[in-house]
Amino acid sequence: MLRVLIADDDRLIRKFLQDALALAPAGYDVVVAADGAEAIRSITRAGDFDLVITDYSMPGATGIDVITHAQRIDPTLPCIIVTAFHDLDLAMRGMRAGAVGFIPKPFKADHLLTVAGRALERRQLAADTARLTLLVPMLERFTMLLANTLESKDCATGQHAERLVEHSEAVARELGLDDDARFSIRVGACLHDIGKVGVPEKLLRKSGRLTPPERQVMQLHPEIGAAILEGIDTWQDVRMIVRHHHEHWNGAGYPLGLQGAGIPLGARIVSVVDAFDVMSEGRPYQPARSADYVVAELLRQRGSQFDGDVVDAFLRTLCATGHYHDVVDTVAELELIARRAGAVGHSTRTVVGAAR
Repeated sequence: MLRVLIADDDRLIRKFLQDALALAPAGYDVVVAADGAEAIRSITRAGDFDLVITDYSMPGATGIDVITHAQRIDPTLPCIIVTAFHDLDLAMRGMRAGAVGFIPKPFKADHLLTVAGRALERRQLAADTARLTLLVPMLERFTMLLANTLESKDCATGQHAERLVEHSEAVARELGLDDDARFSIRVGACLHDIGKVGVPEKLLRKSGRLTPPERQVMQLHPEIGAAILEGIDTWQDVRMIVRHHHEHWNGAGYPLGLQGAGIPLGARIVSVVDAFDVMSEGRPYQPARSADYVVAELLRQRGSQFDGDVVDAFLRTLCATGHYHDVVDTVAELELIARRAGAVGHSTRTVVGAAR
């Protein structure tokens, strides 16, 4: 039951407030204080009360003093100040002190219950926000564990999900994306291949080239993954990453053949970092490649298979973080490697050994 503190030096008003709240459908548990000092003594720790309703003018301490003390003890505790109708300037002072609403005298019970209900909704929203702040790191860790568990069905990919999350976050930061966008991209990178849970294990572990029918089955995994995440309303951006991370900038990818900016940016980022990791680490169907080879492949497909801006951002992050620093130091050197490999140009051929 929600606990409410009423502070008012007028006995009749205290009784009216107490009776109105006690008879409300919400079933409030009401505690009364006859003055401001008593109200302050009643609030000793966070969680003592869910709502404070206080008069402004009281002996011992004013309503402003009560609100200030309440906010110091529990910043999420909603406070309502009661004032005479002609003292709205005092109500404004109460709002500046931390009150979330005010009730002008004279008032009716239904008005009191409406203001109290809104104040309690605000407290619940604050509590939910705080819980989400704590849960987000746990949620990200859970998705990482889930991704690594699923990858154990695929092949010896090591910590593929962790690497993709790290690289995707770095690229998203390099592109100046905000916190919400980066969160979706991290989760999308982590769960990009969740749909492979619906692909036969023998195809995932096959070392040779897939037959056309096998490739059709393999290419279902983005749609399967998106369907798995369909019930999570707030993860629409994550679903789009999972569904479209195999689309190509030139429209030659799958499942829908999207092209250019029509491909969600998060999917374009994951596409680049996934290809980089697959080629660098190897798979049963292709050996691990050297850093200069992988960089040359990304540059060769810049503007063809991959978004050129994303490729450029990714290569800058590699240089900045020191990854493969023994091979390349600047983007100019990366381009030089590509030229020496004879790979500069916009070929329509898909990257050799890219993720299936």
